[in-house]
Amino acid sequence: MKNILFLTTEIPFPLDNGGRIRTYNLLKAMENDFRVDLVCFSEKKDNELSINELKKICFDVKVVHKIFTNSSSKITLMKNMLKGLFSEKPFIVSKFIDNKYRTIVKDMTESVKYDYIIADHLNICGYLDQLDLSKVILSEHNCEYLILERRYLEEKNFLKKLYIKNEYIKTEKYEKNICKKVAKTIMLTEEDKSKLIDESYKGENVEIIPICIEDLYVKKQYSKEIKNILFLGTMSWYPNEQGIRWFLDNVWTDMKKTYEDLNLYIVGKNPSESILKQSSDSVIVTGYVDDVNEYIEKCDLCVVPLFIGGGMRVKILECMSKGIPVISTSIGAEGIKYTDNNEIVIANTCDEFIESVGKLKDYEFYEKIKDNAFKLINDEYSLSSLRYKLKNVMK
Repeated sequence: MKNILFLTTEIPFPLDNGGRIRTYNLLKAMENDFRVDLVCFSEKKDNELSINELKKICFDVKVVHKIFTNSSSKITLMKNMLKGLFSEKPFIVSKFIDNKYRTIVKDMTESVKYDYIIADHLNICGYLDQLDLSKVILSEHNCEYLILERRYLEEKNFLKKLYIKNEYIKTEKYEKNICKKVAKTIMLTEEDKSKLIDESYKGENVEIIPICIEDLYVKKQYSKEIKNILFLGTMSWYPNEQGIRWFLDNVWTDMKKTYEDLNLYIVGKNPSESILKQSSDSVIVTGYVDDVNEYIEKCDLCVVPLFIGGGMRVKILECMSKGIPVISTSIGAEGIKYTDNNEIVIANTCDEFIESVGKLKDYEFYEKIKDNAFKLINDEYSLSSLRYKLKNVMK
């Protein structure tokens, strides 16, 4: 059995955000064919339950405790961002460089002969200088510079705009350079791959493997009315924050006027103060929840109003696999092999979101979207499909 060293950012359990679900399913897809050692970060000190769960699919699990986001680290964060202005590495990479993590990687590569090394996220590539790049497979969750470029175009604050421009230009150069150097790069979508290609690099070593999920379909009973609408996503990820704010500011009031008795559930950890202030009888901001299935079962459809992003949205595939129709922007649905009004409903404006709810109030249309979406998951995004594609990349 061949050995894999799997390097990632956050511990991929519990499965409470899209990044963790994608990483966990990569590990799950390899469990029967490879011996996998996992190295990751965690902001929590107590990870015993997560480690025990991960050891069911990994041979060894090493966790480095590091605080990235809470208030006690804000001064350090600002210092690092300022230092990053003068670094060749983008901030999303330099923030994950840690001496303890580096030592663990060094010790493991000296004690075990690894056939493959998977760098999960561009963010973890600060450790590639100590690895044999001929064995490295970079697994990208997004085209990272594209997210920054889209955020730069949206930003109105002049100083923030300058900083983001500097970061996206730096990230683009770094990301393309890394993709050229490693043995293989896995991208989620052709759209993301196209952003890495230029005259000097044709992407010959890039493979497309979309997000895949376990088959978790639960037959949802539709009561022939739409009452509860779901927005699902980690709120500290800027595209989610920006998307739901746009929806609340531009769509929700008119949608409520058009269709009575609607409720909006905003489910995801780390909601900002501005989102929390939107809480009302009809807008329920849950923050972190242990089990999103409770809210998927409660809600009649999911909205994905994203205008910034890259890669694929796990939340769309998850809702499709569990029998809840999705209304998404074109950018939100990027990378998914859908036909509009067949497996998903596409809406890019306020009026289109409101009209889409009206379409889904038709029982036959609702059932068609739900059933076609589930078939799409089975055909294109199942765990067995991921296992097959990964083995081909390893070959």
